[in-house]
Amino acid sequence: MDTDCLLFKRVRGDRPSHRIYEDADFVVLLTMYLVNPRHVMVVTKEHITHVYDVEDALYTPLMVLVKRMARVVKRVIAPLQVVMEPSGITNHHVHVHVLPVHSLYDRMPQNVMERLLAQPVPAAERVAMACDLATGMK
Repeated sequence: MDTDCLLFKRVRGDRPSHRIYEDADFVVLLTMYLVNPRHVMVVTKEHITHVYDVEDALYTPLMVLVKRMARVVKRVIAPLQVVMEPSGITNHHVHVHVLPVHSLYDRMPQNVMERLLAQPVPAAERVAMACDLATGMK
Protein backbone atom coordinates (compact mmCIF):
# COMPACT_ATOMS: atom_id res chain seq x y z
CA MET A 1 0.00 0.00 0.00
CA ASP A 2 1.32 3.47 -0.89
CA THR A 3 1.49 5.19 2.48
CA ASP A 4 2.96 8.34 0.86
CA CYS A 5 -0.24 8.93 -1.13
CA LEU A 6 -1.60 12.37 -0.20
CA LEU A 7 -5.21 11.39 -0.89
CA PHE A 8 -4.92 8.22 1.18
CA LYS A 9 -3.55 10.33 4.05
CA ARG A 10 -6.54 12.68 3.73
CA VAL A 11 -8.98 9.73 3.57
CA ARG A 12 -7.43 8.20 6.72
CA GLY A 13 -7.54 11.58 8.47
CA ASP A 14 -3.75 11.90 8.74
CA ARG A 15 -3.92 15.18 6.79
CA PRO A 16 -6.52 17.95 7.14
CA SER A 17 -9.48 17.91 4.77
CA HIS A 18 -12.92 19.42 4.37
CA ARG A 19 -15.24 16.41 4.28
CA ILE A 20 -18.57 16.89 2.57
CA TYR A 21 -19.85 13.31 2.78
CA GLU A 22 -18.59 9.92 3.86
CA ASP A 23 -19.81 6.33 3.75
CA ALA A 24 -18.16 2.91 4.04
CA ASP A 25 -16.47 3.08 0.62
CA PHE A 26 -16.04 6.75 -0.31
CA VAL A 27 -15.33 10.19 1.01
CA VAL A 28 -16.20 13.47 -0.74
CA LEU A 29 -13.63 16.17 -0.10
CA LEU A 30 -13.35 19.79 -1.07
CA THR A 31 -10.30 19.78 -3.32
CA MET A 32 -7.17 21.54 -2.09
CA TYR A 33 -6.66 23.30 -5.43
CA LEU A 34 -10.04 24.76 -6.31
CA VAL A 35 -10.53 25.48 -10.00
CA ASN A 36 -13.82 27.09 -8.98
CA PRO A 37 -15.63 27.37 -5.63
CA ARG A 38 -17.26 24.12 -4.49
CA HIS A 39 -14.97 21.94 -6.63
CA VAL A 40 -15.00 18.55 -4.87
CA MET A 41 -13.50 15.10 -5.30
CA VAL A 42 -15.17 11.76 -4.71
CA VAL A 43 -12.39 9.50 -3.40
CA THR A 44 -12.29 5.77 -2.82
CA LYS A 45 -11.39 4.82 0.74
CA GLU A 46 -9.55 1.81 -0.59
CA HIS A 47 -6.20 2.77 -2.08
CA ILE A 48 -6.67 1.93 -5.76
CA THR A 49 -4.19 3.42 -8.22
CA HIS A 50 -6.13 3.50 -11.50
CA VAL A 51 -9.82 3.99 -12.22
CA TYR A 52 -9.76 1.09 -14.70
CA ASP A 53 -8.68 -1.21 -11.84
CA VAL A 54 -11.79 -0.46 -9.77
CA GLU A 55 -13.99 -3.57 -9.54
CA ASP A 56 -17.42 -3.13 -11.14
CA ALA A 57 -19.10 -3.68 -7.77
CA LEU A 58 -17.34 -0.54 -6.46
CA TYR A 59 -17.27 1.43 -9.73
CA THR A 60 -21.06 1.62 -10.06
CA PRO A 61 -21.68 3.14 -6.60
CA LEU A 62 -18.70 5.45 -7.16
CA MET A 63 -20.29 6.89 -10.28
CA VAL A 64 -23.73 7.08 -8.65
CA LEU A 65 -22.19 9.16 -5.84
CA VAL A 66 -20.37 11.33 -8.40
CA LYS A 67 -23.70 11.99 -10.14
CA ARG A 68 -25.34 12.75 -6.80
CA MET A 69 -22.62 15.29 -5.95
CA ALA A 70 -22.90 16.86 -9.41
CA ARG A 71 -26.62 17.39 -8.82
CA VAL A 72 -25.90 18.96 -5.43
CA VAL A 73 -23.33 21.34 -6.96
CA LYS A 74 -25.75 22.20 -9.77
CA ARG A 75 -28.55 22.92 -7.29
CA VAL A 76 -26.40 24.90 -4.83
CA ILE A 77 -24.61 27.25 -7.24
CA ALA A 78 -26.27 26.79 -10.66
CA PRO A 79 -23.11 26.78 -12.80
CA LEU A 80 -23.19 26.59 -16.59
CA GLN A 81 -22.24 22.90 -16.32
CA VAL A 82 -20.79 20.41 -13.86
CA VAL A 83 -17.87 18.40 -15.22
CA MET A 84 -17.20 14.96 -13.77
CA GLU A 85 -13.63 13.91 -14.43
CA PRO A 86 -11.74 10.86 -13.18
CA SER A 87 -8.20 11.70 -12.24
CA GLY A 88 -5.05 10.21 -10.84
CA ILE A 89 -2.32 11.76 -12.98
CA THR A 90 -0.39 13.48 -10.18
CA ASN A 91 -1.88 11.62 -7.25
CA HIS A 92 -2.16 7.90 -7.91
CA HIS A 93 -5.36 7.22 -5.98
CA VAL A 94 -8.75 6.85 -7.64
CA HIS A 95 -10.81 10.02 -7.40
CA VAL A 96 -13.35 11.80 -9.56
CA HIS A 97 -13.48 15.59 -9.70
CA VAL A 98 -16.91 17.20 -9.60
CA LEU A 99 -16.15 20.61 -11.01
CA PRO A 100 -18.58 23.48 -11.50
CA VAL A 101 -17.75 25.40 -14.66
CA HIS A 102 -19.00 28.83 -15.56
CA SER A 103 -17.40 29.17 -18.98
CA LEU A 104 -15.77 27.04 -21.66
CA TYR A 105 -12.31 28.10 -20.51
CA ASP A 106 -12.70 26.92 -16.92
CA ARG A 107 -11.65 23.46 -18.04
CA MET A 108 -9.56 24.12 -21.13
CA PRO A 109 -7.36 27.19 -21.60
CA GLN A 110 -8.55 29.52 -24.34
CA ASN A 111 -5.32 29.22 -26.34
CA VAL A 112 -5.66 25.41 -26.46
CA MET A 113 -9.30 25.63 -27.59
CA GLU A 114 -8.43 28.17 -30.27
CA ARG A 115 -5.57 25.97 -31.54
CA LEU A 116 -7.85 22.94 -31.71
CA LEU A 117 -10.47 24.89 -33.65
CA ALA A 118 -7.87 26.36 -36.01
CA GLN A 119 -5.98 23.09 -36.58
CA PRO A 120 -8.34 20.14 -36.21
CA VAL A 121 -6.97 16.63 -36.53
CA PRO A 122 -7.35 15.54 -40.19
CA ALA A 123 -10.23 13.16 -40.91
CA ALA A 124 -7.93 10.32 -42.01
CA GLU A 125 -6.09 10.43 -38.68
CA ARG A 126 -9.37 10.43 -36.75
CA VAL A 127 -10.54 7.39 -38.75
CA ALA A 128 -7.27 5.56 -37.97
CA MET A 129 -7.61 6.42 -34.26
CA ALA A 130 -11.21 5.21 -34.20
CA CYS A 131 -10.23 1.94 -35.93
CA ASP A 132 -7.42 1.31 -33.44
CA LEU A 133 -9.75 1.82 -30.49
CA ALA A 134 -12.55 -0.25 -32.07
CA THR A 135 -10.08 -3.10 -32.66
CA GLY A 136 -9.04 -2.86 -28.99
CA MET A 137 -12.67 -3.38 -27.95
CA LYS A 138 -12.81 -6.80 -29.63
